[in-house]
Amino acid sequence: MDKVAFGMIIAGIILLLAGIYGAYYFIDELIYVIKGLLGLVVALAGLALLVVGILTVKD
Repeated sequence: MDKVAFGMIIAGIILLLAGIYGAYYFIDELIYVIKGLLGLVVALAGLALLVVGILTVKD
């Protein structure tokens, strides 16, 4: 294994641990973000259904 790959593995482990710690430390905000993203996905799905419905009615 070359030195670059080993360095990438070490950097990946450090970033993974930092991300887990950050997610644990900001768990309340993380839950709000997940709820917001879920709402955004539902809104986009509704918009897509609306557009398909409008295009279908025009035909």
